[in-house]
Amino acid sequence: MTQADSALPATVSLPDFLAGNEIGKLTLDERRLIVRQALLILESNYALLGFKVARYGINPLQRLRLLDQRLARQEDDPGREWRLHEELVAIFNSLRDLHTRYTLPEPFNGAGAYLPFLLKEFVEDGRHRYLVGRSTAELGDGPFGFGAEVTHWNGVPIHRAVERFAECLPGANPEARHARAVSMFTVRSLAFGPPPDEDWVIIRYVDRDGQERETRQVWSVVPIATTAEGPAAEVGTPLGVDAEGAQLAWLRAALFAPEALAGDSAGPGIPSEAPTVFEARRVPVGDRVVGHLRIRTFLPTGSGVLGFVREFIRLLGLLPPDGLVLDIRGNGGGAVLASEMCLQALVARPVEPEPAQFAATPLNLRIARRNDQLEPWRKSLDQAIDSGALYSAGIPLTGRDMLEVVPQSYFGPIVLLTDARCYSAADIFAAGFQDNGIGLVLGVDNNTGAGGGNIWQLGDLLARLPDGDSPYKPLPHGAGLSLVIRRVLRVGPNAGTPLEDYGVVPRTLHRPTRRDVLEDDADLFAEALKLLDELPRRRFDVELAEVDGRLTASFATAGVDRADVVVDGRPRCTTDLGGGEGPLEIPGATGGREVRILGFDRGELVALRTFVRKAPGLRLRRTLGD
Repeated sequence: MTQADSALPATVSLPDFLAGNEIGKLTLDERRLIVRQALLILESNYALLGFKVARYGINPLQRLRLLDQRLARQEDDPGREWRLHEELVAIFNSLRDLHTRYTLPEPFNGAGAYLPFLLKEFVEDGRHRYLVGRSTAELGDGPFGFGAEVTHWNGVPIHRAVERFAECLPGANPEARHARAVSMFTVRSLAFGPPPDEDWVIIRYVDRDGQERETRQVWSVVPIATTAEGPAAEVGTPLGVDAEGAQLAWLRAALFAPEALAGDSAGPGIPSEAPTVFEARRVPVGDRVVGHLRIRTFLPTGSGVLGFVREFIRLLGLLPPDGLVLDIRGNGGGAVLASEMCLQALVARPVEPEPAQFAATPLNLRIARRNDQLEPWRKSLDQAIDSGALYSAGIPLTGRDMLEVVPQSYFGPIVLLTDARCYSAADIFAAGFQDNGIGLVLGVDNNTGAGGGNIWQLGDLLARLPDGDSPYKPLPHGAGLSLVIRRVLRVGPNAGTPLEDYGVVPRTLHRPTRRDVLEDDADLFAEALKLLDELPRRRFDVELAEVDGRLTASFATAGVDRADVVVDGRPRCTTDLGGGEGPLEIPGATGGREVRILGFDRGELVALRTFVRKAPGLRLRRTLGD
């Protein structure tokens, strides 16, 4: 890739960027405004404040009050501005919540720093080791390239350098902080923390021929979309997203895979209408071919949430029916509605969506009273404040009416791949997958990122209380604040457990191997196949025929022992299945608008086919809107 081929404008070195963009634009009054707005939203809106204070023994409110007092005693000295940013970042990072963040003002909000390669981790002999992954053209064709093993970073053993970096990062558990450190080690957003300390790094490595070498690599800075311009501002549905992660995912793609951003879906996989979101392919594993469907984000593209779910369903229909590896590694979240509607496409029985709660505060109640879409939470918020309860009732963000229009679109066994960078709506997806018993979870880390909340920006609060007496004020020079406005709880066997901090623990842990890094996850897919073989294989093909007013059904099935037929909501008949029956005449079906065929295995609903009447007859519902 050359710079001309990249989706990015020309870069500058880190020293040149810092020299041309001195800190000191904020007046003293503007600094105090940022601190006071931060104090307001944490004290009056943040859904997880008590939970975080108790869990980590912190006092962010007092730290903000003390910071405001110190500012009140200071003169307007621009040289002290960077200390303000460091303190605010430290206070928000102490919450270990990637939703609830302080965003630095311009020019840092709108810039990313990078080295010209990615770092890939694997485990060998119980040790974490690191290889060079994808690189840009800046790296050249020398021995420091794909597959070279990094051993030292500025004289520090690489595993220790990663650990030290992880200690500086937010993240709900050690696995999340470590995974974040690896992914951000060479690509960083300057909107959420200070720039790298060093202008360049000295890297010791072992090349593919086993020879020890050293290289010097320079940090570069490139303009990127600010957080205010990012996807969170463009989606009208409840969001659960790691804003920093979404920004970095775009930057990594622009640097190391610009063809994906350009919409080039050429390659061995199944072409997708949303190549930056979905990657679908057939993967040979031993003597089997399984489907692999990767969801890189739950942020919808221009087609919106319904278009997102339609494309997910379409790709499911093109994959092998006897086993699916559904992959959300590195998915930082997006629209909660998209994630839970996709879950419904994988199962016959109704999915139970995860409920969400507001913190019971007078300001949250005031917001709920002013906004009709928050009406379901009003009564319980009012009662909670009256009784001293900490939270409102838990009410799902995804309505039952939205789930009912999603047809089951895959019937075979499913394994879900997770890692510690799965966050927010991806965490909700993984939790719903596990809580609703859809399949088995295989993790390359021992937990997900554990982000259990619905994110709002300060601008969302401003929009919901626009009056002149609103306590919310816009921040200067592109600075920003975000928070969890509603926390999410789990359902099913984990009912009532917060998703925040606890995340989703996989059924099976597979640490990445050297072969996984160099040979496209070969060992990981072998492990996934073992789990697929633990699950029942099912097939539920149904054909309807309508002749002379008589409706008949023919079946080709496996792993289903009974079928019930429901016409326009009324049960009409049932039949035992043994693998291939029909035609079965369905009584009372003449003129029916909707026919639902329910498949059972030992009394459990496991498969569902829905047919809707459209000229000239009944047709299988394959996607939304059919």
